Amino acid sequence: MRPRRIMIVGNFGRKDLFRRYFNTESKLANGFIRAGHHVLCFSDRDHAREANIFSTQKLGVKKMQAKLIETAAHYCPHLVLFGHADLIESEIYERLRANHPGLRLAAFCVDALFRRATMQRFAARAQHVDAAFLTSADRVQAKVLGIPAGRLFFMPNPVDPGMETARVFETPRAALRLDGQFLGTGIERREEQIEAIRAALPAAYRFESGGRAFATTRMDSTTYLERLADAAVCPNLPLDDLKPEQLTYLYSSDRIAQTLGQGVTTLTIAASRLADLYEDGVVEYADRQDLIAKMITLYENDAERRRVGGIGHRIAHDRTNGARVASYILAISLGESEGAVSWPTVLNDG
Repeated sequence: MRPRRIMIVGNFGRKDLFRRYFNTESKLANGFIRAGHHVLCFSDRDHAREANIFSTQKLGVKKMQAKLIETAAHYCPHLVLFGHADLIESEIYERLRANHPGLRLAAFCVDALFRRATMQRFAARAQHVDAAFLTSADRVQAKVLGIPAGRLFFMPNPVDPGMETARVFETPRAALRLDGQFLGTGIERREEQIEAIRAALPAAYRFESGGRAFATTRMDSTTYLERLADAAVCPNLPLDDLKPEQLTYLYSSDRIAQTLGQGVTTLTIAASRLADLYEDGVVEYADRQDLIAKMITLYENDAERRRVGGIGHRIAHDRTNGARVASYILAISLGESEGAVSWPTVLNDG
């Protein structure tokens, strides 16, 4: 594919000094560049805050949108890709199209289908674009979004070789600080799941949780990625493991890309069927008891833990790296063949 100019509109986090520099927007930007394209990153929330003396998004929306139109006017992108750009009003999409005949528009969302408010906003954006991408592949739940047929596609959470740089599977368990850990929020039934794990593991098992669970501090930036690499395994816990509607096909937060990308052996709930994407590179568990049993098995059989971690790391970096995912997004958005991919593509083909 010949080089294209791509504008990504999303939250790049200047306000927070780029503490989430490994977010999906940034990984896709890197991916497009590695695939041979040029990228401009337009941080809508930062531009809105910076457009008024009170540093509030609401008061700066109009000026931010004017800057978006002006930036596109001089850059002349081939594709504008919108992340969770909730501040962009409907008329802006139409103005971009009117100003740039042939321009293609796309949107992506990395949140779960059961997040109704987020999905409503995503569905509203999707009405204005040529292709919309979602990190869930549940066709039944996706159908209720009302996105026009043939416009909704699955995308895996991308991995970036310059961000996820650890290879935990190469290190013996005994040489790591922890045998297992979970880093993430404790909302819904997360803390209940963590408590069940902690109570059932052997006394010698070194297990920790953090990252806002149990009122701990959120981890960001390089500290977070380094902390992920402290443990041999990570249970990729859903918010609520007792609600089937939350365990949608191929859905995970971007934690799955971070743990597999760092070479951490990752256990995922079987109902989401992530093994369809990562094959033997993840360990699927049926319920809490099965999860605990498999964590103990990997604790006792470090060779198996390292073998699975190596497979997961290879698949994540080879098949779902940012350049591959970005190229897939670009091809579909331009109406071209996406090539051979190892995941479902269109989710609502009518």
